[in-house]
Amino acid sequence: MMRKSTREYDAFGPWVYEIRTEDEIPKLYREFPLDLASAAMTIKVPREIERRDANPDMDLYDVVLSVGPDHVTVLTRQGHRFDFRDVPYRDLQGRLVLAAEGGDVRVKYNASSNDVMTQLVGLLRERYIEPAPAPPPGTRSASVAGPPDVERELQVLFRRVSHEGPMRTAGVQRRHVVLPVRGSSIDRAVARAWPTALQSAIFILSATELQVLHRGRPYRTGFRPIHTLARTLLPLERVAGIETAPSERFAGVAHVRVRVGHVTHEFALDDPVADRVVAALRTAVRG
Repeated sequence: MMRKSTREYDAFGPWVYEIRTEDEIPKLYREFPLDLASAAMTIKVPREIERRDANPDMDLYDVVLSVGPDHVTVLTRQGHRFDFRDVPYRDLQGRLVLAAEGGDVRVKYNASSNDVMTQLVGLLRERYIEPAPAPPPGTRSASVAGPPDVERELQVLFRRVSHEGPMRTAGVQRRHVVLPVRGSSIDRAVARAWPTALQSAIFILSATELQVLHRGRPYRTGFRPIHTLARTLLPLERVAGIETAPSERFAGVAHVRVRVGHVTHEFALDDPVADRVVAALRTAVRG
C-alpha cells in the first residue's frame, strides 16, 4: 500500500535543490553524517523520471553532492542503498562531470536548475584552482575582445564568461562541413548530401585556466538543430601534457589532447586553429 504524501515527494520534480537543513536531506541518505554547517553548499539531484511515475515510497534523488572545506562528498543511489566518495579538490580534473582519478562523477540536471549548478561550479573553481598572483601596482587589466563570429548561443555564453576577469581568446573554431580524408567520389558525394559538420568552439585563456566554450560533441551529422552548450574548465597549473594529431577521418582536422592529471580532454579543430591554440596553451603553461 502506498504511503501518504511526503514533503520530499510533494517537492519532487526535475529540479536540483540546495540542501540547507537536516530535514531536506533525502531519506535514503540520512544515515550518512553530512556536515551541512561546514559545507559551502550541498545539493540533491533528482532521478530522471517523470513526476507521474514517482510515488512517496520511492527514493527520489540519485545524487547528493556536498562542497566541504577539503573535499567534495558525493553520495550516489544504488538501488535501495547508496555509495559514497570523498573527492579531494586536488583530484578534480574537469567539467561536471567531475573528472577525478577514481572515476568520473556525473551529475545530470535540468536547465531549470542552471543557477544552482552555476553557483556550485563557482565554489568548486575557488577551491581547486590556485588564485592568480596579484598584478604589479599600476598594471592595466586587458579585457577579452568582442564576441567571435560563431552561433548566437555561443556568443551569449562568451559575453557572460568575459565578465569574470582578464582573459584573452586563444582560438576560435567556426562550424563548417568536413569531408573524409579518403574515399571514392561516391563517398564524397554522399558526405556532401548528408554532411558532417565540425562544431564551433571558443578557447579562452586567463592567468589560471583554459576555458573552452563548445557544443558538447566535436562533430554532428545531418540537419537537426543543435541546442547543446558546454563549458570545459581546465586549470593551467595541472596541465601535464599537450598533444596534437591529424584526424584519421576528416581532411584538414587535427585532434588536440590536453592531459590534466590522468584525464585527457580532446578537441577537434581545423589545422590552423589547432596550431594557434596549442601554441598559446603551451606558452600559458610554461608561464
